[in-house]
Amino acid sequence: MSPKMPVEPTLWGMYWPTEKPFEFLDVTQGDMNLASIAFGWTLGFGYFAVCHAVRESRRSRRINTYVILIWSEVLVCLIFAIICWLYLARVIPPSFWFFFTILTTWGLQVQILLQIIVNRLCILLSNDSQRIWLRWGIAGLILAINISVYNIWIPAKLQISHRYHEINIWWDRCEKAMYLLVDGALNYYFIHTVKTRLVKHGGLKKYARLVKFNTQIVFLSLSMDVLIISMMSLHNDFVYMQFHPVAYMVKLNIEMAMSNLIIKVARDTGIHVTEDSTDHSTSKGGVSANTNRFQSTTMELQVQVARQQFTTHDDIELADTKAVWPASEDHEARDTLDHQESFC
Repeated sequence: MSPKMPVEPTLWGMYWPTEKPFEFLDVTQGDMNLASIAFGWTLGFGYFAVCHAVRESRRSRRINTYVILIWSEVLVCLIFAIICWLYLARVIPPSFWFFFTILTTWGLQVQILLQIIVNRLCILLSNDSQRIWLRWGIAGLILAINISVYNIWIPAKLQISHRYHEINIWWDRCEKAMYLLVDGALNYYFIHTVKTRLVKHGGLKKYARLVKFNTQIVFLSLSMDVLIISMMSLHNDFVYMQFHPVAYMVKLNIEMAMSNLIIKVARDTGIHVTEDSTDHSTSKGGVSANTNRFQSTTMELQVQVARQQFTTHDDIELADTKAVWPASEDHEARDTLDHQESFC
């Protein structure tokens, strides 16, 4: 039996020979209906995401890293959703440049969303080196996974060989499971950091509300990754792509809600958080500025903890820091509080 001869490219923008002529994707009416529903969901969740992004931009009062990330995520999700739907509707023909564009927007979706999660986590990290390692470590890991997808997914969609198609079936699910694990690990690290640093060690029980809220919605965020993996079992191996922007629009809304809540709870408990605190980028002299800001924050935190504990044990109202001490109050208790404040 003679070996198969390579077939010359038959598509525009196709530069490699294939084992057989390119077979166009068979899209049924049911496939288009499902894709259209997912596209509608993307626009619906995208509306809320844009509203939240506008509010975040107005609150920040300047363009910072966080604002750039959220608007970039909205943009790439919309681009991804539109070109996917147009491809299924046969408006955009298959080509190398189309698959390259769709994969690039998908990679940006994942990278930007995880950086938003890291940005939220960095609010609670006091060490600049920890923030740098976390941010660039996650970026490097996701970049490595994305490069592997470029080398497998694009040849599989271009039908270079049947072997690429078989590898892609398994690797596509594996890399999405990796994203699920990374997302879950970051959220677990966030919950653990809040509990150990702010609830247990700091004594601020009010942060339990943040922990409870994040624990509940983290399952919703992770379920979006499960939705994408489950949609990969459809007979049309491209329709599931239409659910990518849906999942990441939902995730983006969750992350913006989390950022709002953590700043609100931090301010309610006396921790100084500026509008630009979600931007941890450093310029010349930025490291020392961040260190001084955290030291100041720690001082305010310790003062309030001391007052809250004293109020609980001695039943004295200390809500107004300028209140005059009654003459009948125990001077020993007042001296204790003054000592605690001077120590902080």
